[in-house]
Amino acid sequence: MKWREPITLTVKILSPVSIGTGEKCNTLGFVIDGRKVLVVDERKLFSALSGSQRQMFLQWLEPLAGNLAHIRQQIQRARGNQKLRQQLQQQRREAENQLSLERFLRGTLRMPQPANWLRAQKVTRYEIVAVRAPDRYEGFAFCLKTPDHRPYIPGSEIKGAIRTAVLTRMLNNNPNLLQQLAQGLNPNMTKRQLGDWWQSTEWALLRRNPNDRDAHNDLFRGIAISDSEPMPTTVLRIYPAKRLNMSRDVTVFVEAIAPNNETTVTISVAHPDRWLAAIGLADKAGWLDWEKLAQAIYEHSNAILDFIAQKFPQVRQKAQWLKNQNRPDAPLLHIGWGQGFLSVTMTEPLRRHHPDAYETLRQAMAQVIGQYGRTRPNNFPKTVWAALDANGQPADLFGWVQLKRQ
Repeated sequence: MKWREPITLTVKILSPVSIGTGEKCNTLGFVIDGRKVLVVDERKLFSALSGSQRQMFLQWLEPLAGNLAHIRQQIQRARGNQKLRQQLQQQRREAENQLSLERFLRGTLRMPQPANWLRAQKVTRYEIVAVRAPDRYEGFAFCLKTPDHRPYIPGSEIKGAIRTAVLTRMLNNNPNLLQQLAQGLNPNMTKRQLGDWWQSTEWALLRRNPNDRDAHNDLFRGIAISDSEPMPTTVLRIYPAKRLNMSRDVTVFVEAIAPNNETTVTISVAHPDRWLAAIGLADKAGWLDWEKLAQAIYEHSNAILDFIAQKFPQVRQKAQWLKNQNRPDAPLLHIGWGQGFLSVTMTEPLRRHHPDAYETLRQAMAQVIGQYGRTRPNNFPKTVWAALDANGQPADLFGWVQLKRQ
């Protein structure tokens, strides 16, 4: 396989971007100082404490952690008693509120300014500005960073989002296949049947046939994208976030790259020579071209932003602004945490052209995939994640970046 000259793309952050790690920093891992959140290095902190202070910390922590573990066990045992579970959940929240590093430093060690002491002892990993400081034990979700705490965007994240855009464009251009997909759905599909439906559709579009399990025979083998250049830690912010149109008003906190920052990636595209013919994809050679990929990204983002603007008036202005930035030569891409169902799947053409089949898909997913169990007919997706301002009002969407060839 021979590769064309790599293309450098500028990645401009247009809305908060969080590539999650699955890890969180709870209230034992940070201290708040005004709008700043100081993330603590636990080993350095323990070393900075005197012997007696370490003993005091353990004596303070063990009963609180033990009580919390006991309450959580009781919640598990009370599955069938909703009233008791509600009482226990309240006890859990009260117990969690006691588990705070700042509370220990102020209350037990009598430090009037814990943040200043942490800085003086050089036991912080980094400091980060918060739109609103986390106020729950769960703290905030980390985003992906280098070992020296600089955020970056992995190439796999960008490649996966481009792949979804290409699949969507292929379906839009293949009404016969889209019709077959619609006819192949039924509301009583098992989880395995649903998985096979997704997978065979993807393989039918990007491999030689819908049963080809060999990743070496995939069109995207001819596309390579680097990780982005790391950005300075100062671009990070902590955002409060919530799902719009939900009956329960639950706020979570996420660490994300703030808008108006930039980084770069390189994309390498293979020459469509013998390797493509050898895997039976010579007819898809046109896709090994940045301009065609960019067009697919542009169209997919327009469709997603139109849907958001129509369905969620709370963030309509932001969605319309983002759509105005979207251009075929500098398309917007949706990545990271909080994207939503339509962004991460190739179902937008199904929703638009075969709404009855789309509803059948929702019914099937609702029966076998827990997170979709409470969805409702003709109202899916019902929610979208929004970043909140300091007053708790929806102010932004998550995960939108612009790609521009240098």
